[in-house]
Amino acid sequence: IISKGGVKGIAHITGGGFTDNIPRVFPSGLGAKIFTAAWEVPPVFRWIQEVGKIEDAEMRRTFNMGIGMVLVVSKEAADGILEGTHGPNHAYRIGEVISGEGVHYV
Repeated sequence: IISKGGVKGIAHITGGGFTDNIPRVFPSGLGAKIFTAAWEVPPVFRWIQEVGKIEDAEMRRTFNMGIGMVLVVSKEAADGILEGTHGPNHAYRIGEVISGEGVHYV
């Protein structure tokens, strides 16, 4: 994927989930808007949330919700990068870079 060009940053979504890991790739003044309906969250995360009575914000801060890695790419490169990513390692357009700080969920 990197050889296709346009990759500006990579965030491995480990402990700290989306909320803590994605902002690390941005310079000051930039953040992310994440479209929570862009991918299907694996059932195990819904089960954890239900059994543990965990709020959405804490789930996103603690778990990867089925997304193991986030690539920040240029708008021009996004479609080309998404092509051919079907199968077990499917890629999704899950958000966009915004002015501001942190991660915002919509």
